[in-house]
Amino acid sequence: MSVRWERLFGEPSSFAVKMAFHHDPDEGAAASPEMAASWGAFQIWAHNVNLCAHVDEGETLQYCHWYLLPLLEWLTENWDPLLHEERHPSAVRPASNAAEIGSIAAALSLSSTGSPNALAIADACFDWQQRHALRTARDGGIFPDVHIRRFRDKAEVSWKSNHLAGADDVSFLATGGAVRDDLTVVARALHEMLTSASAWLHAQVPDSQRCASLVESVRALEQPQRSEERAAWLAGLGDTREEFLSRWRSLRHRVSKLGSPQAVEAVFGGRRSDGIVLDGCLAPLLFGSASPTITQDDAATLAALLLESYEEAPDDGLAGLAFDEPIDVTQLPWQQGYDLAEELLEEVGDDLAASSANLDAWLADWRVRVRTVALDDSELRAVSFASANHAPQIVLNENHRTARSPQARRFTLAHELCHLLYDRSIGTSLAVASGPWAPIAIERRANAFAAWLLMPSDRLSSAIAWAPSAVDTPEGLASVASRLDVSKLALLEHLGNLGFLNEDDRHRLRLDI
Repeated sequence: MSVRWERLFGEPSSFAVKMAFHHDPDEGAAASPEMAASWGAFQIWAHNVNLCAHVDEGETLQYCHWYLLPLLEWLTENWDPLLHEERHPSAVRPASNAAEIGSIAAALSLSSTGSPNALAIADACFDWQQRHALRTARDGGIFPDVHIRRFRDKAEVSWKSNHLAGADDVSFLATGGAVRDDLTVVARALHEMLTSASAWLHAQVPDSQRCASLVESVRALEQPQRSEERAAWLAGLGDTREEFLSRWRSLRHRVSKLGSPQAVEAVFGGRRSDGIVLDGCLAPLLFGSASPTITQDDAATLAALLLESYEEAPDDGLAGLAFDEPIDVTQLPWQQGYDLAEELLEEVGDDLAASSANLDAWLADWRVRVRTVALDDSELRAVSFASANHAPQIVLNENHRTARSPQARRFTLAHELCHLLYDRSIGTSLAVASGPWAPIAIERRANAFAAWLLMPSDRLSSAIAWAPSAVDTPEGLASVASRLDVSKLALLEHLGNLGFLNEDDRHRLRLDI
């Protein structure tokens, strides 16, 4: 099968797409002229893993071969949600990436057919898959189970070796994984591929309206006016494309008068990277981690906070410590958080962990603003944000169930501190709402960071030694929690992570809390 055109876009060590057009093996007998011209092969590379390598009837193939025009059209049509929409409509908690979410959500939809809103949820999940799962573009071909989505200010590429219906003899060699790479790296590789491949294909079939439309659609990806819709996808204020945009426009109109034009641009507008993706907007990032059913009043309250806190030159007391630390998917969910907290304690001293008063004083010394608001959403625990125009700020929701517990408040402050220190996009900006819809990976890491910061190993060991009963008893657990000034639940999870309690002990003690 002779190669007519072949290019590699990007770097396989990061993210790359290799595309090739071959002569149609059926010589156009089974397809339209433009489809026949698009017969070819492709590879997708993520951190040196070829996601297209597979075994078919005992033969190992390094490429996926098929008509590529539907794939090019799918990437172009779904460009904005593909690279700007993060949140899945089912809020699946056990999953940490889009490929896992897709598998779990499908199983959950089968088990929830009796619930009143099951049909709406199933439809929303189906639509989400259509926008993010590569296999939805296969049009009969053998494609890998690869998902692409936004993850904060990065692009996530994830995959699983799920069985492909009707292809019993096919198995993909990349069994499962996920990488989160620089957004512009992924976007540029895909955009350069789309630009080159669509132009070549159109040149082969110059009379094809379908190919001409593809070329125009690829060019339209660079239009500046698409920034508004991309921000709406990122914010995710609703369940449908139309609701995203209408609620986003309504919110911006409602609160824009509360800030200067510069503030509105910094909060709602954001920077553009090569005109093909949107990054740097605080409000879309913030609402992307909040509930999609957030009330208009809550959204306005949070947007107003961002606008009112805008400064030309804010005083960032964490500037010397803050940096963007990517989630390490190779570690246990809690290990990276522990390591970061230990490094911080070594750098600034662990006396801040002695009491809640010390933690508040430490935050004040480093000019981290702490304030409280009342939100309708009682599941949203806190919000934190910082940027080139916003001093680090933690906003506590007084309607959250933990608001009246001093121990829980202290844990929340430590949790949000982790976000302020290590979840700043490219080391500069952050806006995240901590709650059930926030990205599970950064929430788990922040919980672990808070646990170690407030219960470092030497302090924990001392508290256990002073306890009148063993730590695997309700009395011992309560004694240690009181001495460390933390909640029993936070201590319980921490002890389990460190091996002081087995899973049976954790379950038994959890029933007594």
